[in-house]
Amino acid sequence: MKFGIMNLFPVADGASDHAVLRDTLDEIQLADELGFDSVWLAEHHFSKYGILGSPLNFGMAVAERTKKITIGTAVLVIPLHDPMRLAEDIAALDVLSQGRVTIGVGRGYNPREFEGMRVPLAESKGRYAETLEVVRLALSQEEFSFHGEFFHYDNVTTYPRPFTPGGPRILQGTVSPESFSERGAIGEAIITSPNFTPLGMMKKNFDLYRSAMESNGHDISGYDLPFMQQVWCGDDKAGLTQAAEAALNYYKSVGKVIPGSEQALEQERAYYEAVAKNIDLLTLEQTLTHGGNFGSAQQVIETIEMLREQLGINHYIGWLRIPSLDRTAALRSMEKFATEVIPHFRAQAQQRDGALDKAVVG
Repeated sequence: MKFGIMNLFPVADGASDHAVLRDTLDEIQLADELGFDSVWLAEHHFSKYGILGSPLNFGMAVAERTKKITIGTAVLVIPLHDPMRLAEDIAALDVLSQGRVTIGVGRGYNPREFEGMRVPLAESKGRYAETLEVVRLALSQEEFSFHGEFFHYDNVTTYPRPFTPGGPRILQGTVSPESFSERGAIGEAIITSPNFTPLGMMKKNFDLYRSAMESNGHDISGYDLPFMQQVWCGDDKAGLTQAAEAALNYYKSVGKVIPGSEQALEQERAYYEAVAKNIDLLTLEQTLTHGGNFGSAQQVIETIEMLREQLGINHYIGWLRIPSLDRTAALRSMEKFATEVIPHFRAQAQQRDGALDKAVVG
């Protein structure tokens, strides 16, 4: 089991956007020192909901401030990017970090971001597919050509060449059951961040992915299966309530940035309407019990073990820096997670490896 942290880069009322960037960089350095395996940086535009427009740019600073932690994006909204520039920046980060890069990509959903970047939302699906293909070609081939609806290239090579042969791993943000099946069938790596999705539905989605993998000859044992959710790890009841309140505030803020039915793509309107309705009805108690992983170190461990057993996940990513939660409280939670939760799973892994060694010798 690997462990990561997620960073959304929100700006709470009265806070400084300058401080958010500086403080987050310090927090990532601390996570590296505490032994977390990965950090994940979100991309957003034109809103205090998330102020990091360029995770790859910020990742350069992370690479210089850390030694071991993998730098992930969750996710790059690739329809908003020029694919050649994107490939160049991914490769540069891969070089500076000496291969400590994992790229999560997604299609995006916010009409305001697409309008601000002068990209028609209706083109997002086509641009996503072409951008992803061009980036993969640019990272894996020293000379390539491509001709699509949006992009055309002849005999081009991007520099620098990536440190990782073929380029860093690319994970695709995956939500719908159809996407789990489709990506499993072709052996695509995924990343998901379900909020309030029932465990039974998530198990169905992961089972679809695993079954499609196996049916098409892909060995899932060689894949990361990451899973993100908000986390607070602590023992005091007041801290638990504060964490749940902060999480609830975050979910309410989501309702302000998801597209209204008149803005969403026609085939997605029902989904966004349902999300907005559920957010309006959300309570503190529901957030505490179903909005993340909140509780003592033992309770957090039990939830992760349940997710591992039910879904087969092997890379747990905690949103330990819950938006609007007091920074000192969030850092205490992160340190407790690192000193009590992570060692539990690493001790399990050592015991399992020792047992395997004995079996081989025997």
